[in-house]
Amino acid sequence: MDSSHATKSCVFILLVALLCAERAQGLECYHCVGVPVDISCKSLPCQYPDGFCVAQEIEVIVDTQRLKVKNNQCLPICPTNLGNVEILGFVVNVTTSCCKEDLCNAAVPTGGSTWTMAGVLLFSLGSVLLQTLL
Repeated sequence: MDSSHATKSCVFILLVALLCAERAQGLECYHCVGVPVDISCKSLPCQYPDGFCVAQEIEVIVDTQRLKVKNNQCLPICPTNLGNVEILGFVVNVTTSCCKEDLCNAAVPTGGSTWTMAGVLLFSLGSVLLQTLL
């Protein structure tokens, strides 16, 4: 095997190792509490080792007016989806979703995680390397 093939093989093995490696930094979630639904949230590492990224949308209905806010955060458990609840004469609708992937608690889906992008890169480079080796 010449040095060109050895280099390509090393790059391929390095990318496979990167994909298979355990996540060292832990889960990362968007974090904001009680903000309007169209506001972006900052991302923070989850402080709970087995935590969940949680997205909640809270709608408060007072007479004919509706107010919507959101909570995005990391929690140690996935809260129960409450649905419609009456509190002090106000109707409150809480929709909750939980997930365990980096930044998966966004209101609008993002372009994908770092691991997804690494997988696409690995697949692309692997195809190129296989074509050059054959």
